Amino acid sequence: MKLLVVAALAALVAVVSASGDPTESLPGVHDLTPDNFDKLVNGAKHALVEFYAPWCGHCKHLVPEYKQLGEAIAKDPSLKNRVVIAKVNADSHRSLGERFGVQGFPTIKWFSRGKPVTTEGSESYNKARSLDAFLEFIKEKLDADKGFARVAALDKLAQAFMAEGADKDKVAADVKAAAASADKEEADNAKLYVEAIEKALSRGVEYFQKEQDRLQRMIDSGSVAAGKADKFAAKVSVLSAFTEKPEAAAAAKSDDDEDEEI
Repeated sequence: MKLLVVAALAALVAVVSASGDPTESLPGVHDLTPDNFDKLVNGAKHALVEFYAPWCGHCKHLVPEYKQLGEAIAKDPSLKNRVVIAKVNADSHRSLGERFGVQGFPTIKWFSRGKPVTTEGSESYNKARSLDAFLEFIKEKLDADKGFARVAALDKLAQAFMAEGADKDKVAADVKAAAASADKEEADNAKLYVEAIEKALSRGVEYFQKEQDRLQRMIDSGSVAAGKADKFAAKVSVLSAFTEKPEAAAAAKSDDDEDEEI
């Protein structure tokens, strides 16, 4: 009998220790309110957002895993600069819960880069609530997002530049003209195409792959400051427009077209 009591107490301690306070600040996890939600979740980056209630038992059990997720994302520049991990006290900030159709706790939603920050534009996360499952889901989403920092019109010119027998000077001029007329939202990324082509004209087309590999190594090293890592990630994406095979470029363009139609 005593052994049973001891075992029960041990199990209870294990359950308690595997939970936490959902309102606690977690490393790598943004606490969202009506004042900062749209500043952090605005379509510029992907975002995984937990809507919780402090009294919710499942929310308490999620704390350790969500803490590990925040830490894992913060330590990986290639993820940190593309994904926002956040949580909302939807009991205190009911307007945010209502805005996104939250009816139970916890509700975890994925907001994709480039898509409207709405109930319809988001996706409910319904997989396991574990670190491994979260990371697998996020990496799948990022792998599918081939259009990060890419400009569809310039992707076509990038492929034309790499085509056998292409008049590279003419294509380079076309790239500059297209970049000059790019929309305000795409202007910064368009400049990256111009910079890449100008360097390739002087160094050879091998520059694209070499520079892509160099920047990726720097990002993966974790030694680059967050601001620079973000810029490096954008450059790597744009450089891939020149290095990827035509079928991959077409897939990236298709992804961008889908975003525009929503």
